[in-house]
Amino acid sequence: MKPVIGITQREITKQWDRVAKLRAEQIRRGKDLSFNFVLVPTILQLSTSSDFTSVIDIGCGPGFLTEQLALKAQHIIGIDMSEEMIKLAKGQCASVMNVEFINSTIENFARNIKPPPFTLAISNMSLMTALHLDGVLQSVACVLRPKGHFVFTITHPCFWPFYWGYASKEWFDYKKEVLIEDVFRISLESPKDGVKTTHAHRPLEQYIVSLCKAGFAIDEICEPMPAKDIEVKYPEPWRYPRFLGMRCIKIR
Repeated sequence: MKPVIGITQREITKQWDRVAKLRAEQIRRGKDLSFNFVLVPTILQLSTSSDFTSVIDIGCGPGFLTEQLALKAQHIIGIDMSEEMIKLAKGQCASVMNVEFINSTIENFARNIKPPPFTLAISNMSLMTALHLDGVLQSVACVLRPKGHFVFTITHPCFWPFYWGYASKEWFDYKKEVLIEDVFRISLESPKDGVKTTHAHRPLEQYIVSLCKAGFAIDEICEPMPAKDIEVKYPEPWRYPRFLGMRCIKIR
C-alpha cells in the first residue's frame, strides 16, 4: 500500500473496470459479508422515510443494490464511471423493468439534467473514489429536488485507517486528504492477481463541511456494526465501526 499523487479519474475508472467481474462474483457468492449484512441494511434503514418516486444510485457497481432498491422505487437510474460495472449491472437487472443504467460520472450526468428529477440519491461506498469531493456533492445536489434525500455509506474516516493498516504509516496524517493505492481485498477472500484500487482518506470534518457547502443538512448518522451471528463469520472481530452512513436533506 502506498499514497499516490497525480492519479486521474480515468485511471481510477480503469482500476474498477479490472475489478468488476471479481466484485460481482464476490457479492453473488455471498463472500462479501459487509455488503450483504452491514452496508445494504444501512442504506435501506437510512432511506426508510425517503421518497422513492425517482431514485438515482450513484456508483451502482454491478447492480446488486440497485436491484434491491428497485423493489421500492417507481423508477431508478444506476450510474457508474466504470463501463464494465454497467455491463454487469445491466445483466444483473435484465428482468427489472423500472431500472435504467448509464455509464457516467455524477458530474457529467448532472450537467445535462434540468430541472432536478430525483427524490432520492443513493451512494454506497463510492464517495471515496471521487477525486474532488466538493464537485461530486454539488452534482448530487443538482440532481435532487428540494427536500430530496441523499443517503450514503463510506469507509469510516476515524477507524478505517486502523483496519486497513495505514494509521501508523509515516505518510499518514488523519487531518489531511490522501489517495491510497492498495490491492483490492475483502475479509473472506485473499487478494487476487494483484488488482489494485485507489481510495481517498478524508477526515470526517471534510465530509461534513463539503455536505454543508453543497446545500445539505445532515439528518441522521449511523455507525453500523454486524450482528453477533454475522460478526463470528469474519476472520477477526469488529472492535470499532468500519463504515459510516448518513442521511442528508437538500435544503437549498
